[in-house]
Amino acid sequence: MPKEKALRKTTKSAATAAAQPRRPKTKAAARRHHDANVDNILGSAASLFAEKSFGLASIREIAARAGISFPRIYYYLRNKEELLYLVAKRGLERSITSFEKISANVTDPSERLRIFIENHFSASTSSPAEAKVLLQETSKLSEPYLSEIRAMERQYTETCRALLTDLARANGKELSRARSRILVSLLFGALNSIGNWYAPERDDADLHEITGEIYRMFASAVR
Repeated sequence: MPKEKALRKTTKSAATAAAQPRRPKTKAAARRHHDANVDNILGSAASLFAEKSFGLASIREIAARAGISFPRIYYYLRNKEELLYLVAKRGLERSITSFEKISANVTDPSERLRIFIENHFSASTSSPAEAKVLLQETSKLSEPYLSEIRAMERQYTETCRALLTDLARANGKELSRARSRILVSLLFGALNSIGNWYAPERDDADLHEITGEIYRMFASAVR
């Protein structure tokens, strides 16, 4: 009898626990889940835009790659153009904020330029699809998306120009607006061509040397 009573009590407790409704997610947990899904969708979109182009990639394909049903993906975004905008915005924000964070306590102009080059190179090699989309697909945005992305690009470009100008001044020189524009264009040309030749299995071991070589070329140009 005692065993039967204990068994009934255990069974009743289990049934009661099963009958109780699950506790709803906290707002913070729900937000983390939402952000993780958005991040997954943006990563899937970036890879497809890089592979097929913005025009040829479809929302249905993006949803399938992200592992989300086609109707549900519209819970997270309005349309495909918004996806392109968010992919571009995320890529630019990562580069801008990571440079600001790493260089926050650095005052030496030479070291700040080195950090900028290494940071840009790291962003491009760690997220090559995103980098390709930034270079090749953002012109397909319409307003107001296009203006916002172009403003962020100008901010990033002006940061690079200021770094070169500060290094020149530290060496007792002044860069003209025309010369700084040329140097900035050449520097981004070198950095943004990475996707054409960089092979991780071959070049990862020489990453520091590659960024160091780019730094030396442009640092010497303002000395």
